[in-house]
Amino acid sequence: MAVTAATAAVADRAPVARAYLGLTVATACWASAFILGKVVLREMTPLVLATWRYVVASLVLLPFVLRSRAAVRSGAVPATGAVLPLAVMVVSGGVLYPWLFLAALARTSAANTSLLIALNPIVTLLLSPLVGERLVRTQVLGASLAFAGAVLVISRGNVVELLALRIDTGDLLALAAAACWATFNLTSRLVVDRLPASSVNLAVYAGGAVALGLLGLADGPVVQLEHATASAVGAVVAMAVLSSVVAGQLFLTGVRDAGVGRAVVFIYLVPVLTAIMSVAVLGEQLSGAQLAGGAAVLAGLLLTTRSGSR
Repeated sequence: MAVTAATAAVADRAPVARAYLGLTVATACWASAFILGKVVLREMTPLVLATWRYVVASLVLLPFVLRSRAAVRSGAVPATGAVLPLAVMVVSGGVLYPWLFLAALARTSAANTSLLIALNPIVTLLLSPLVGERLVRTQVLGASLAFAGAVLVISRGNVVELLALRIDTGDLLALAAAACWATFNLTSRLVVDRLPASSVNLAVYAGGAVALGLLGLADGPVVQLEHATASAVGAVVAMAVLSSVVAGQLFLTGVRDAGVGRAVVFIYLVPVLTAIMSVAVLGEQLSGAQLAGGAAVLAGLLLTTRSGSR
């Protein structure tokens, strides 16, 4: 009997363990976008890059969605009640978040934008009881530690830069972007049990491609693509496949199996992995503050993931 109970307990934890592994891979994919983006932004404007990234991601996901439609129609995947939250995800995550993020970057520093948007996981975690999840003290402590670590990594320990942070129009836009991302995350918890991740992501990316394409029409997205080098086009495709398709699928699976409150804290790994990739690919150097920040992020993740069931 004891052996059976132990086996059942291990089996119950297996999906969560796989979710944590998937979320780690997702953050590595998101981190790679910062390196690949540097290649593309030499030849494309941010809006055009975002548009083509979403277009390619939508095209990659389309065959998987067509194959999953039969499961939805047969009732194997319950779609009832998913339409409204999915629409909220499309608007908040596919349209408003990237637009507000790019608008913030145009009006404030990249450091300010990154620091303010880093509030998103903590906001999502604190509001996760609204979508039926249980919030425990160690989760909040772990997320706060991970946030502090991410701030150290992003700012490179520059205390002067942190103290000089003032809220202006660009910073308010960054906060609005963080709120939209938190809305996307929370709403995803209401959708992941009802629709396949591929269908959810296709709706978000297709909606984003249309909206951002219209916003960036004056930039000439087709002309920029025609004049782009093979390396830039390849980087766009890699960003679409890794940072949108793969990371998007793994993130929604993580939300389903581990809970949104735990899944979002993995986002704090992104600046850590980006810094490591920058050393390997771009020859940049890590500061002592960044190493300390990375350790704090890992400690925060450990606290969050060991804080009981969702």
